[in-house]
Amino acid sequence: MSSKTIIATLIALGIAGWLFSGTLGQEAAPAAENALTTTPQAVARDAEPRLIRAITSLAEARTVELPVRGVTRPNRVVNVRAEVQGRIERLPGEKGRRVKAGEELCVLAVDSRQADLTQTQALFNKAFLEYKGVLDLSREQLQSEINIAQAKAQLETARANVTRAELALAKTRILAPFDGVVDTQPVEVGDVLSPGATCVTLMETNPILITGQIAEKNIGAVRPGDTVRAQLVHGPEVAGTISFIGSAPEAETRTYPVEVTTANPSHRIRSGLSVEMFVPLAETRAHLISSASLVLNDAGDIGVRVVDDSNVVHFHHVQLLSEQDGRVWAAGLPDSIRLIIVGQEEVFSGQVVRVDPTPLTDIVSN
Repeated sequence: MSSKTIIATLIALGIAGWLFSGTLGQEAAPAAENALTTTPQAVARDAEPRLIRAITSLAEARTVELPVRGVTRPNRVVNVRAEVQGRIERLPGEKGRRVKAGEELCVLAVDSRQADLTQTQALFNKAFLEYKGVLDLSREQLQSEINIAQAKAQLETARANVTRAELALAKTRILAPFDGVVDTQPVEVGDVLSPGATCVTLMETNPILITGQIAEKNIGAVRPGDTVRAQLVHGPEVAGTISFIGSAPEAETRTYPVEVTTANPSHRIRSGLSVEMFVPLAETRAHLISSASLVLNDAGDIGVRVVDDSNVVHFHHVQLLSEQDGRVWAAGLPDSIRLIIVGQEEVFSGQVVRVDPTPLTDIVSN
């Protein structure tokens, strides 16, 4: 074989080998790519479920309470007025003083009232004797029925005059109509009071009222006589009963007035204090859970994550009722749940997990 033939054969074999190597590379590349893309899936299938910690929570009966802003008011405020005219001689009811029912607030000058009473009593005695004499003569049929009636009328007139004179004298002492505190005293000793003029303003603070406004959507659930908790801005929590529910709403706010009556024997609760009331609306079932167990779903709803008997994660929307010692009462859940307390932020609905039921207290102690 000539050298030219050998060279041509080698060139042909080289070209064929180059073309064949390109085809193999194109077939091998997808295979390698497929191997790379399937590797994470295989790893995911082979990985163990995420470990979380859960506890069993049981629902309890709980009253749904409506927070209402309120203010304290006196139970009664009365302008104690004079009923007769007279000059003020004494003012025992000084402003700020606490008085009992029947104590003197203002004392007016007696003037001629005592003399008027003495005169009317003497006239009454005279009329009584005359009437008695007429009756004695009537038994002997010496008096007519007309004379008897006239004597009796004179006797009753004298009796009424005595009563009026006694009242006029008694009304010179203006007395407290109930236990309370003197709020204002617009007069001074020496002033002359006419009938109807104010001597003092008396305020009753035991019991004391707490007033507030409730929206029309909730007013139907409020009942007279229900016990209401009330937290004073500067003071302890007190309790009272609903004593009044308005029948008509405020024209501007469409809210109904509500009054709560609470005892105030020490008079420590003053009028005009800001109060937050908790008005009971209805009974419900709720769980007392840690606020750290609360999460948000993709829609922004607040709730908790739980696991079922198959260790599948579920999200439950909750309604927060109130707070107690750093925990919250949550309604809207089944009576018994397995609440995720560790890892709730790292799992999602439908995910299968492993549950470690060991109490956190045991872990801390170990």
